[in-house]
Amino acid sequence: MCINLQRAIKSNQTELMIDKTKQFEELMMKHISENISDNEEGILLVILNSDPKFKVQYNEMLKTRAISLIPFIESQKTSNYKNLLKLLNNGLFLNSQPKFMQYFLKIAAIIIFVLSTSISTYYIFTGHTNSSNNLMSYQTVVPLGSQTKIVLPDGTVAWLNSGSTLKYNNSYGNENRSVYLTGEGYFEVQKNPKKPFLVYANDIKVKVLGTVFNVRSYTDENTIQVDLLEGKVDVSCESFNNKEILSLLPNEKMVFNKATKALTTHKVDASRSSTWTTGKLCFVDASLEDIAKNLERKYDIHIQIQSQDIKDELFSGSLDLNQPINEILEYIDVDKKYTRIFSGKNVSIINKY
Repeated sequence: MCINLQRAIKSNQTELMIDKTKQFEELMMKHISENISDNEEGILLVILNSDPKFKVQYNEMLKTRAISLIPFIESQKTSNYKNLLKLLNNGLFLNSQPKFMQYFLKIAAIIIFVLSTSISTYYIFTGHTNSSNNLMSYQTVVPLGSQTKIVLPDGTVAWLNSGSTLKYNNSYGNENRSVYLTGEGYFEVQKNPKKPFLVYANDIKVKVLGTVFNVRSYTDENTIQVDLLEGKVDVSCESFNNKEILSLLPNEKMVFNKATKALTTHKVDASRSSTWTTGKLCFVDASLEDIAKNLERKYDIHIQIQSQDIKDELFSGSLDLNQPINEILEYIDVDKKYTRIFSGKNVSIINKY
């Protein structure tokens, strides 16, 4: 009798766990699709906190499965969000997949608003369980040697350059339109007067309503730059108790000096700042040292310049990044002063004489 009772209890516990797992999966789908009610959000959080395995399943399985689906999505050369939805809405396709894959394919269709130019881009989804309003954050990481274009949930388009990271949380588009950028991003912002678009780029904040601009904020560079192509942006640096706000108009650049904490503005041809999105780079009196940093990120190489004279050499012109790196470096060497030595991913540039 005792053994039968234990078996019945164990069987009941198993059934409850299966029901809870099913409920968890269904609520997670609703949460990601932003179709979840406040009450259901609370139930989801209770389930997440009821057993560590649910947290692991949420934070790890979703992350790895979503990332593993990227090659599938990228393989569709007409691949954009609408085409993916059309494919996934095909019952025959979904029914041919294992049940867990059906869940994650649907999840991928909801969360990957991607128009990518490189399969080397990683899309990472990080879970947080300390707030029902911030249960999940999204992060796009662009490795060296590539760039990508993504569409945010509100329709804002963001191009991300090599070595860049863009993050935003689950409340984006509902409670706020805040993104966090490291590296370089070009934004075409959907206008929404009620919800300003905010870019946090290390030490500065860029506030816009609907406009087109470029932000460059690499950690290994001495400045942060904002170039405005259309509309208007407000730039501030609040982290250093500097309450100054600079308003930029089209064809103006803001430069923040990390050492002095100073904000300055300059008249420029702002369109040059975004040519990298088309596979080109434009320079006006740029030093070879600065140009080399751009080329290192684009081609995923290391360029060692042997002398200060070469580093300080100035170049003006446009570079076609579809060309091999050896042709790019030869083109920059207008007066044929340098010798270039290639060794794997390392390039040494030395004086000929």
